[in-house]
Amino acid sequence: MAFSFSSLFSSQPKSVLGVDIGTSSIKVVQLKRDHGRVVLETYGAIALGPYAGVEIGRATALAGDKIGEALKDVIREANVSTSDAAIAIPYSSSLISILNLPAGVEKQLAQVVPIEARKYIPVPINEVLLDWFVVGGDGNTAQGDQAGKIQVLLVAIHNETISKFRSISSTAALQTGFFEIEVFSSVRAALEHGIAPVAVVDMGAATTKFYVVERGLIHESHIINHGSQDITLAASRALGISVAQAEERKRKIGLSGGAPDQPGVADLRKSLELSLSPLLSELARTVTAYETRTNQALSALVFTGGGATLKGLREFAQQKIQTEIRLADPFGKTQAPAFLEAILKEAGPEFCVAVGLALRRLQEIG
Repeated sequence: MAFSFSSLFSSQPKSVLGVDIGTSSIKVVQLKRDHGRVVLETYGAIALGPYAGVEIGRATALAGDKIGEALKDVIREANVSTSDAAIAIPYSSSLISILNLPAGVEKQLAQVVPIEARKYIPVPINEVLLDWFVVGGDGNTAQGDQAGKIQVLLVAIHNETISKFRSISSTAALQTGFFEIEVFSSVRAALEHGIAPVAVVDMGAATTKFYVVERGLIHESHIINHGSQDITLAASRALGISVAQAEERKRKIGLSGGAPDQPGVADLRKSLELSLSPLLSELARTVTAYETRTNQALSALVFTGGGATLKGLREFAQQKIQTEIRLADPFGKTQAPAFLEAILKEAGPEFCVAVGLALRRLQEIG
């Protein structure tokens, strides 16, 4: 699918593109800055299933050239007019750890972190790109931190991954300003600045990621091996229909669409609820474990990703989890025609990463 309304806006030289390459689809968002406002120019998504010979909604493991082909297609269909881009690196292609280091080494992190990283990274250090951020220290730590320590968020990406995404970028004729691990992009677009810890729940096709964010910084993360693809496959089996049909009904009807007496609607909802329950139970356990360990409550769970666009998900999840649940609204940080407000709000969770990338790129170029 692709949506374009770039003709409503005059072209500006400072337009930028955020590119989110997931396992089941590619999402792109083009933004520009106009008189201090962030303006949404166009956005689009394309399913990767057909490029891998499988159904829409299925997770794929495509080669770089196929991904580049799909990226070119969505760029064309969405009428993207800029080559200035930022691209997300999948969380699964990265390693994120928290290092607890003596406070006295803060000025020598460039020398200390690569040495400490060897304890956490199972490949030679020269085979990865390292980055790090101080996320806590004396007077600025979460409860339970040891005195005289600083916490450093370590990020590592394999050089082969960077090379693959550079090649994809080149295939699509993009000038990529930076690559960023998807979680950082998602947090930027999904959350407002706040002090209380918040969890971002990213529902992808193959997995669901859980990130705890405090003062804008990521403090921990978990992967739950259950995604929106599993919900579709379960519905296909339960209803005796094809995966493609199950995906279509899941998108159109979900947990709250369609008339209750419409044939198949009750059975679909029952299947979706049964599939979602283990995931929501795991989320509830993860929340409880975090709150018990840190002695502080999460203020909210903010759902992102394609799986979060399921109709009725927030209401159903709220019955299972006590913490407040919100759906991310990344397009709320942009200016767009009023008549698109409802559509953008509904599609928003799926485009968090792409919006977050474009927001950072706009900030970088001024």
